[in-house]
Amino acid sequence: MKNNINKSLLKKLVEIKSLSQETVQCLKALKLIELEVNKENIPVFIDVNEGVPFLIAGNLQQAEVLFLSHIDVVPATNEGFKFKEVDNKFFGRGVLDMKGPLVATLDAFIKLWKAGHKNIIFAVTSDEEVGGFKGAAFLAKNILGKIKMALIPDGSSEDMVLIQKAPFHIKITARGKSAHASRPWEGINAAENLGKCCGEILAKINGKKPEETTATLCQFHSGETINMLPDKAEAVMDIRIKQETEVKVIVKNLNQVTKKFGCKWEQIDEALFFEIKKEQPLIKKWQEAFRAVHQKEAGFVIENGASDARFLWQELKIPIIVTSAKGAGAHSHHEWVDVNSLNQLSETIVKFIISL
Repeated sequence: MKNNINKSLLKKLVEIKSLSQETVQCLKALKLIELEVNKENIPVFIDVNEGVPFLIAGNLQQAEVLFLSHIDVVPATNEGFKFKEVDNKFFGRGVLDMKGPLVATLDAFIKLWKAGHKNIIFAVTSDEEVGGFKGAAFLAKNILGKIKMALIPDGSSEDMVLIQKAPFHIKITARGKSAHASRPWEGINAAENLGKCCGEILAKINGKKPEETTATLCQFHSGETINMLPDKAEAVMDIRIKQETEVKVIVKNLNQVTKKFGCKWEQIDEALFFEIKKEQPLIKKWQEAFRAVHQKEAGFVIENGASDARFLWQELKIPIIVTSAKGAGAHSHHEWVDVNSLNQLSETIVKFIISL
């Protein structure tokens, strides 16, 4: 297979520690991308929103199609930021999530632009790993109003994402009465009460299968010393909701359980959903392009994690193709991506856009 991927650019990007909210490093990575785009005489600019830099290449006035990526990554050891190639695989922080797919998409964007498809813009944000509220959310509300469809190379495989669960973070608080730990009957243990409350919430919300809604107890804080009953305890839960129709039931359960144990709960953020149907015409177009390139059928998945697709879906109400390349280990010390799969991703994008 012809090697489309700009390995030199990907190596440079991987070796930049562009952690979320590290403005200088993210700008450094974006400027490398800007340099590549400038070589092709394509309009491109970098701007900053509330300390979060982003890049847009193409003509915003003509834009109808969006390719959206992110340059930020999660932390890794120094070794993790070393780019390696072994057995037709790339290794290093971000090769899968998502500097590798970003470079593949950039390759497709440049090919399409040079072929006359100038209604496409290529955008890169730098805060996706910490929520995306100053990057993609800002762009969706203020800059991307004319966009009619989008492609985001940010899944966990070559499969197409039909649903991305909405993150719904909540804080639960319990109050009690302090006492000496040797005389627990003289007080009310807020930590014990909160533990029981959280246990019942988990039992009510957690689905039985990975693709169903999940709830995870992520933080639990209580007590000032080891020999004193805590009179206050707080917990934070990460709930991943599969479908918007479940929200009312989840809220009802939270109200009932916290009332039962004398606790209170509050939401930390809003649950934003992404969902697209198999019958959507653009999904069928992608399937055709995928089949032509890969010589197999495209699969479908329900993604447990979220992406910037939720902001476009909620704000613009447009169809979005969310997919990626073959690989594994995102956010781990063993992150890798298949080289051929990156090449095929680029080729599939080109065929897909030409077919529209």
